[in-house]
Amino acid sequence: MNKNELASLQTRSKILKIARKKFISKGFYNTSLQEIVNEIGLTRGAFYHHFKNKEEILFELMKTIQNELGDYVAQKAMKSADPWEQLIVGCVAFIEKAIDKDVMQILLIDSPSIVSWESWKEMDSENSESHLREHILTLQHQGLVKMVNIDYLTSFISGALNELAINISRTNQYDINEVDELIRMMLEGIKKDGEES
Repeated sequence: MNKNELASLQTRSKILKIARKKFISKGFYNTSLQEIVNEIGLTRGAFYHHFKNKEEILFELMKTIQNELGDYVAQKAMKSADPWEQLIVGCVAFIEKAIDKDVMQILLIDSPSIVSWESWKEMDSENSESHLREHILTLQHQGLVKMVNIDYLTSFISGALNELAINISRTNQYDINEVDELIRMMLEGIKKDGEES
């Protein structure tokens, strides 16, 4: 990588960092492109060398946050050796991370209203939903989860977790033990033969 390429990557990274901070504090719609450009000290022309528009920045941030969310959930879930418990811990970890202000604002509030539903859903399917589906499929093969349509089940759990995170963010208070208990009760219904964990 030559100096120009390195400088370009560093500028792109600064743009994303500043935009993320602005989107979190003010929201996507209330942040102007000019604010981002001014804070980084670029001209608009120089900015357009890195991104086409503000929406492209948001899309890039969505990918970054999806990866961060996935890593967080996996790290928390892998603390347990029990595959069933990993599912529960992963779902609880998703809620913990999803209610972080940046995840909530950028991924669950701004993004669905800015990028197309198909694009948002595709990114979610490739990240959070994909990991969830994989784990449920493994549990089915291990005989721990009822033989139901895996795609329906994944969508059901993923949608419930997204809605729960949004609801919690509105009240700005929650009890992690209550969330854990609720998730356990919900998932108990898919456990094969209703086995107790």
